Amino acid sequence: MIEGLSVRSTERLTGIHRDTILRILQTVGEKCETLLSERICKISVSEVQCDELWGFVGCKEKHKSDESPDTFGDAYCFVAIERNTKLVLAWHLGRRTSRDTEAFTEKIDAATTGRFQITTDGFSAYPDAISLSLGTRVDFAQLIKVYGSLADGEHRYSPPDVIDAIAVLRIGRPSPRRICTSHIERQNLTMRMCIRRLTRLTNGFSKKWENLKATLALYFAWYNFCRVHQTLRVTPAMQTGLTEHVWTIEELLSAATT
Repeated sequence: MIEGLSVRSTERLTGIHRDTILRILQTVGEKCETLLSERICKISVSEVQCDELWGFVGCKEKHKSDESPDTFGDAYCFVAIERNTKLVLAWHLGRRTSRDTEAFTEKIDAATTGRFQITTDGFSAYPDAISLSLGTRVDFAQLIKVYGSLADGEHRYSPPDVIDAIAVLRIGRPSPRRICTSHIERQNLTMRMCIRRLTRLTNGFSKKWENLKATLALYFAWYNFCRVHQTLRVTPAMQTGLTEHVWTIEELLSAATT
């Protein structure tokens, strides 16, 4: 589930029925979400980067019908990462709206302490949300990317080229040389590689909102405490000082259920 496998692939490899796998996923996901909120709290940080990763549940937004459940359609995962330790500080699954953006920035506020620099993309809901949640304890800038024309033909699924990036200072005095979203964008790639539900152009997408949320909670707990970062050579939790060793999956599940 966190190594790029779908539910049915996991079923074939383990011999465990997919309904049982999903029930376990729900339980573990809820516990991991609680673990993250308890362990990732009032962390001293210096540079934070934020982004939203697009996915969908049931069907894409443009294919929704009047009979579709409210949970169907676009599902955005907001993620905040500390640039130096690579620790995922906060995440939120929701729509790309002002309300969900503020819910996300409230989680960043709970996860951090002290003054720090924060960089986001150009999404218009961030300035108000960050101002309300984080006030004057941040130096905030947005990196607004300018894209070229969309590709067509056989390249229509490729992302458009970035032809410019404009830094806009929003709050405080952010350092221009530290205005960057490269690390959170690399985290987005890691997520798409590890979470089958987010892999583009497949039929492995989530059919239920709660299953996607549980998978994300499990992934972020595993990423912070169990996965050794190739650059750091330790886990983000170790780099932050939250633990002294690489957790096994057994340790993660044990910590999540106690």
